[in-house]
Amino acid sequence: MPTASYAKSATLTINPQHQTLEGVHRLVAQVLGRAGCATCGRIALLKLDFHVDPPSELVKDGVTAFETTGF
Repeated sequence: MPTASYAKSATLTINPQHQTLEGVHRLVAQVLGRAGCATCGRIALLKLDFHVDPPSELVKDGVTAFETTGF
């Protein structure tokens, strides 16, 4: 009987204030634990998006993070 194979994914949006390397490591470990065994979780793709402060003209309209690609 063939084993079912499917992809699992998780997306986290982390508050950039008071962020530490140790805190990010803890979060990655927690997500791996949810994907299966806490000691042998497997990562096939790890994508990190870094958001920067928006231009001042966008801040007045409530924008808190800004990202562009290709322009």
